[in-house]
Amino acid sequence: MTSNLVRSGLGVAVFGTGPLAATVARIIRDNGADLHERAGTALLPGELPSADLLVDTTGTAESAPALLAALRAGRSVITANTVLVAEHGHRLAAAAAEFGGDLFFEAAVAGGVPVVRPLTQSLSGDRVRQVLGVVPATEPHDAIAQAAILATLAFHTRVDVGDVHFEEFAAATAHDLAAADALSLRLRPLTVCTRVSGQLTPEEGGKERISVRVHPALLPIAHPLAQVDEPTSAVTVEAEGAGQLMFSGRDATTATASALLGDLVTAARNRVHGGRAPRASYYAELPVAPLGDTPTRYYLNLRVTDHAGALAQVATVFADHGVSIARVRQEHHGSDAHLIVLTHRARESALTDTVDALAEAACVRAMTTRWRVEGTDE
Repeated sequence: MTSNLVRSGLGVAVFGTGPLAATVARIIRDNGADLHERAGTALLPGELPSADLLVDTTGTAESAPALLAALRAGRSVITANTVLVAEHGHRLAAAAAEFGGDLFFEAAVAGGVPVVRPLTQSLSGDRVRQVLGVVPATEPHDAIAQAAILATLAFHTRVDVGDVHFEEFAAATAHDLAAADALSLRLRPLTVCTRVSGQLTPEEGGKERISVRVHPALLPIAHPLAQVDEPTSAVTVEAEGAGQLMFSGRDATTATASALLGDLVTAARNRVHGGRAPRASYYAELPVAPLGDTPTRYYLNLRVTDHAGALAQVATVFADHGVSIARVRQEHHGSDAHLIVLTHRARESALTDTVDALAEAACVRAMTTRWRVEGTDE
């Protein structure tokens, strides 16, 4: 069987239209000789439904029936479709396992930044504590879908898009950006997938929980993701044994095409040599913690009356709700003052209760900004 494949080659069908499909087709055509050597067989133009390998460059879940049919026919699927993997990945993986095909989706996460393979293979013997990502996404649903995929892979737990807490990334004022910079913090659109330790309850069978969120957040300037600007995508993974690892790259069509081609070569090798892609792993079945139980820190910008005792009143509200203040900056503006408050880590519910109480405090005129702070416990 192997010698026949080497002589005749494997048929490759590119499913979809647009720049990504065109780029993949061009690379296969222009680099055919090199890809032949790397895959162990020729990669030849193929047609649906008979192609051995199907490369999916579509962007919606509408391609699911065609891909499921291919997998059920024993063929292999390589996809860059983030929404498809997040919403139907478990069905696709089950079909691949049952009928002998492969499912690869490195290109579906972080614009092709190589993080899927490290999570599923390199770190398969380690315990991942947290995944943070700065992943530019044109649509909110894409960002949510990427978070669900990352959490599923990191924690061996099926995480659906409905499990992801999402908040829009709104424009920030120059004043807040300057105040954050003075605190050595940078604002980023952040994906947060983390274990929630110390929150085990009998109702949940004593299981550890996880938190999966996408929202604007401040990071310490020294954190690797604080240095990432568009169009770069980057993901950090913190594991017990390996420590903190960073994966970054351009968020571009060529980068996504590169990830697709890498998976395509691996899928072809598997056909030639009899290997298989890593199987999906949902064994841990960790529950998703309610947002209120998630520990985080807050950056708050309060506009208060500029009189003696205002700061003491604000500090009392924090103390009454069991939230500790890490740093305070006071800036005077006419008859008012701005208090920039950075808290220590606390449960989200305690922090939101504190914010609600501050809104009722006589000295507080307005809460102008509330951001979470991630990547540090200091």
